[in-house]
Amino acid sequence: MEIRMIQASEVIPLRHEVLRPHQPIEACMYPDDHAEETFHLGGIKNGRVVAIGTFSKRSFEQDSELTYQLRGMATSPDVRGEGFGKALIEEARNVLVERQARGWWCNARLVAVPFYERIGLTIASESFEIEGIGPHHVMVDRFKA
Repeated sequence: MEIRMIQASEVIPLRHEVLRPHQPIEACMYPDDHAEETFHLGGIKNGRVVAIGTFSKRSFEQDSELTYQLRGMATSPDVRGEGFGKALIEEARNVLVERQARGWWCNARLVAVPFYERIGLTIASESFEIEGIGPHHVMVDRFKA
């Protein structure tokens, strides 16, 4: 299993396929994709990007120590259950520790909450709706000092 840094352009196809299939491809391009502090990780299988996650430097309003936001996490249905998502988050944690981050946060779809809980995140908000996408919770990952 290979997890490595990838380019912003490499996350778009899987974002569209998994996260926003009924929206225009432009909806899969995020404002921070090309920001200097943003990084994109990809899980690679047989030369193909099968898992993605984008981490942008954006503090969580309720806890300024959480300085990065995960957006656009997706795994191809073809490889779900093979551990790509967990491996991608483990690599992201390594990168964030190197960048001296104290933790990160995300808006997790309700269907993804059990995955994030299994890998150690906690729910930090009531359920809320993101228009056109569905219900979410804010989830956080604080690194131990």
